[in-house]
Amino acid sequence: MLHIMLACARTHQFVSTGIETDLDSFIALPEVLSLTQCPACGHAHHWTKSETWFCQGTDRLPARVLST
Repeated sequence: MLHIMLACARTHQFVSTGIETDLDSFIALPEVLSLTQCPACGHAHHWTKSETWFCQGTDRLPARVLST
């Protein structure tokens, strides 16, 4: 499974949104505002699909940045 990742706005660490998906489902996701409780800073972050990337396993670096 792929982990949807984002960058913490406070610490600039790459963190998981807590959402796991497959590539086809990720591509099909609508561009809507979402909210994630950040494990790096403890605050909530708003994000959209275009601000995220996905990684597999424990890899935290952007493997692929998707833009719409």
